[in-house]
Amino acid sequence: MKPSEEVVNSIRDSWEEDNDAFGRVYEAVLAISEFTRHHEIAEVARCAPNTAKKHLKRLRQMGIVEFRHTGGALMFRRNDAYLEWREVNQIAEDHSLQEIVERVRELEAKEAELKEEFGVEGPDAASVYRSDSDRPTHELIEAVGTWNGIQRDIRLYEAARQLQQNDGRLISAFVETHTNDQTSSESQ
Repeated sequence: MKPSEEVVNSIRDSWEEDNDAFGRVYEAVLAISEFTRHHEIAEVARCAPNTAKKHLKRLRQMGIVEFRHTGGALMFRRNDAYLEWREVNQIAEDHSLQEIVERVRELEAKEAELKEEFGVEGPDAASVYRSDSDRPTHELIEAVGTWNGIQRDIRLYEAARQLQQNDGRLISAFVETHTNDQTSSESQ
């Protein structure tokens, strides 16, 4: 059942009261995966187009949105790398190093099962139209989707592990120092 227009307007009014224009633009653009004109984002964020443009440019400087200039139109979308970075940080905050390592092991075991079942190295090479499988096609499609999710989770949990092991950095200070020392000695 669809909520009444009165309920929707009440929620929108509450959202507008609880957020300033920057917050509304931020929340609106996080829901946008395709390049969208700034004035359309302004409509969603319930602010003036110039206000949205100003905040979108600031969000771009922060790495939260991507920008494209197409024939006079300013277009923006969320930066998925930013969202992944937030997710990696959240995993690192919420889990101990041991929990992260154990989760990666579990995910790798599930991935190994899928590699064996499909006989290929990754979900992109997996065929869901297999005559040698007892599983119906819709289950194979679901398994490939799960496999894609497993690979993404392994990548995120590995990044979170690196963050925890390297004092909040993805590259250890040892590697950076060693690389810098090597570059210095080569230039001499």
